Amino acid sequence: MRIECADSFREQHVPSSYRWSLTALVASLGLFLLAIVDLRRGFLFADYFLKTPYLVLSPLHLLMLAIGLMGLLAGHRTLKRHETTLDPAVLESYTGRMAFVLFGLLVADLFTYRGVAAARAVAVGSLGAGWLAAFGVTGWLKPVALSVSYLLAVWHATVLGVLLAGLALTFMPRYLQPYCARPGFGGTLFGGLFALPQPFCSCCAALITPSLVRRGASVNFSLAFVVGSPMLNLSALILAAVLLPAPYAITRVLAGVILAVLVTYAVSRLAERWDRIGVSRNQWPLNPRVSRWRDLYYRIFDLEGLVRERPLNTPGDLVSTWLFVSGRIALILVPTLWVWSVATAAMVQALPSTFGNNLPSVVSAAIAGTLLMVSTWTEIPVALQMIQAGYTGPAATLLVVLPPVSLPCLMLLAGSLGRYRVVLLLGLAVAVAGIIAGVAFL
Repeated sequence: MRIECADSFREQHVPSSYRWSLTALVASLGLFLLAIVDLRRGFLFADYFLKTPYLVLSPLHLLMLAIGLMGLLAGHRTLKRHETTLDPAVLESYTGRMAFVLFGLLVADLFTYRGVAAARAVAVGSLGAGWLAAFGVTGWLKPVALSVSYLLAVWHATVLGVLLAGLALTFMPRYLQPYCARPGFGGTLFGGLFALPQPFCSCCAALITPSLVRRGASVNFSLAFVVGSPMLNLSALILAAVLLPAPYAITRVLAGVILAVLVTYAVSRLAERWDRIGVSRNQWPLNPRVSRWRDLYYRIFDLEGLVRERPLNTPGDLVSTWLFVSGRIALILVPTLWVWSVATAAMVQALPSTFGNNLPSVVSAAIAGTLLMVSTWTEIPVALQMIQAGYTGPAATLLVVLPPVSLPCLMLLAGSLGRYRVVLLLGLAVAVAGIIAGVAFL
């Protein structure tokens, strides 16, 4: 009782100006995030002077961004000035609260980003996939155009993924590690539950994974989160139920549960078995040059050093470290994502162009869909178009294989886990599941 009274007494003596600075900083960040999400979705204002499939712009956006940025800078500067004189124990309690407030703001922004698009799709009764166009580019430059088109479509989700990755690397060890580090089926279930409210595409989810893994997340949790974000998020399931014919909607929901929970758990168990019997990276030796490149690639994802030497004891420290780490993650992982996006588009372009409602086409769709990077929900309009064209088998296949993984996602995941065999097995399992679904609809 005396300890609680003492803590309460200390908090009562935190200057009101400090609390107001915290409030102003949070409000400024909220305004900044609101401006960013409206730049992508365009729902706040009646008119915008610039409208593209990837961005809308109003003069009020510039005002919101300027006010938000100035508020962030002023609030952070005031926090740092006060924190030199305040009780460290009280500041640590505020730091924990601040971490969860930041997480809540990012999740709210993500819900807004997906919720606006989902509401529009339900109202119209269809979901477009116009971003798949390559700006009319043909030939060997088409993969570059496709990858640029993809990154333009998911730029907002990528920004949120980077910010969430930075926050995970910054504060997860203190607050979430006991849950994320769970092995076995419990870790898989928690990873799937953690993915439910986060409608990331597989690539954006994979951007977060290196931070989770470096801070102790288990293989079970990591695989379930990456696959579950595009497969189990509630917005995708609702849109599938509303827009797809009933058999395909049921297939989409069942595939989400099977792939995000059962398949990732089976892959994780196999990884654990390899560990128990001593299967190491070096047991199946690679060419020395390939091995050097592989090790160099893995070192790209060693992100823990970004926060090892930075303080995290006050809200001001938390905010500055979070933004610093997020910036470094963006510089490291976003170019990696783009490179693998170009490689994927080139590989898909090389596939045979002959297509029909038959087993070879189902297999081709499974291979291409497993490799191809798409934004969240894209599997729904793609499947609808193929169903209308009479390609019922390949439509079911793409509905299953497009969301959960892609080549860029798998390469980011391999780099963060350091287990390319596990990631290869996951990609193979997704392709096989897609073939089974496609054959069922032939």
